[in-house]
Amino acid sequence: MRKISLLIAVLFMSLVAFAAQAQTIEQNFFHQLKIGEAAQSWEHRIDLPETAAMQGKIFVARNLDLRMGKLVIEREMLTPTFYYVKVRLPKHPEVPMAGNLKVELKIGDVPSVQKPEAPTALALSEVGATLKPIFTWKTDSRYAAVTLFDLTEQKTVWERVATINGHIGFDEGYLKKDHRYRWAVKVSGENGKYSAETVAGFKIVEQNGIVVAIPE
Repeated sequence: MRKISLLIAVLFMSLVAFAAQAQTIEQNFFHQLKIGEAAQSWEHRIDLPETAAMQGKIFVARNLDLRMGKLVIEREMLTPTFYYVKVRLPKHPEVPMAGNLKVELKIGDVPSVQKPEAPTALALSEVGATLKPIFTWKTDSRYAAVTLFDLTEQKTVWERVATINGHIGFDEGYLKKDHRYRWAVKVSGENGKYSAETVAGFKIVEQNGIVVAIPE
């Protein structure tokens, strides 16, 4: 009987340890804009629970779900003790806008420091409009941070975190004719460690009455 009780106790402690090791936190961030309201950004932070910190645990991975609505991610950061995300609702003046981001954070013992290879084959999709392009790249990683810099005006005009592998569309306003642009992409897996950036450029000009984007 004593051996059985001891075995039960060992199994129980193993299950507790496994549950702690596999612990996750889920949180939803819902935002909306009424007709006529301007585009808006919101910043959120999720801290590691004190109970997990006392056990020496840390955040080791994150999963992002943006399938509900029009919310987009501008930037994010995963650290051992907190997760930061900045989200935005672009504005379409004639319709209300709403969307939800679901964040799942995994708690564990040892962080992964592995970074993926930098993306390759950066290009503008032939399907996208010239002033509202679709950016594409090749990678095995699901997540990508994309930054668009206007060389003519010398400022960053657009930042997004893509949650669908290999592409994202310009979703706010329009690019400008006779401007030159540089865009950069870095990718990550669930552990939130980003690769080195890959950079590409293009200019928007009018040729024979047609506005086109020319790679540089």
